[in-house]
Amino acid sequence: MFAEFITQTLSGVVAVFVGIWLALIVERRRKTEDTVERDALQLAEYERVIDSILGSVVKNTAEAKRILRLIGSTHCPRLLHADLETAVWYASHGHFTSLCRNVDQRVILSQFFDDVRRLAAFVDFRSDLQAQMTTQGRRSDDAEVFELAKEVDNHLAALAEDLRFTGYMVITDHGKPVHKRLMGIVHEAA
Repeated sequence: MFAEFITQTLSGVVAVFVGIWLALIVERRRKTEDTVERDALQLAEYERVIDSILGSVVKNTAEAKRILRLIGSTHCPRLLHADLETAVWYASHGHFTSLCRNVDQRVILSQFFDDVRRLAAFVDFRSDLQAQMTTQGRRSDDAEVFELAKEVDNHLAALAEDLRFTGYMVITDHGKPVHKRLMGIVHEAA
């Protein structure tokens, strides 16, 4: 009777330990599967966000090229309109920052859109200056006005070139094939 009691007690203890061990294994597998699923969802969300942001980089780079062409032409309008876009960045940069694990990519894109904002502000400044000179009756052939307009256009061209170059580098380093095609970046087959 005592031997039977010991056998039943030991089998009960072993069953409890085996049950706990199996439960731990099942729980570990469930957590692993949940982690894999969560990581896949985050990666998909990151891909959607980065596609939108890189699309905006392509658009802003093209606009910087257009501004450069206008500034370099002999018939540059006095009042420029720049169709630069920052809305995508401002709407998604918090979400992008939380999903992006690459610090360099976060910094580069943040700097790019800061340059976009700076270029847009300078285009507005140039247009305001041109409008003021016109309303104040300043002649464009006046040496002082001509020199000021030339300096402003040179600075605007430098800002646009910086944005164009940075955008090209962002797409070269971080863009997907579709973004590279839109920018005219082609790679030779290996």
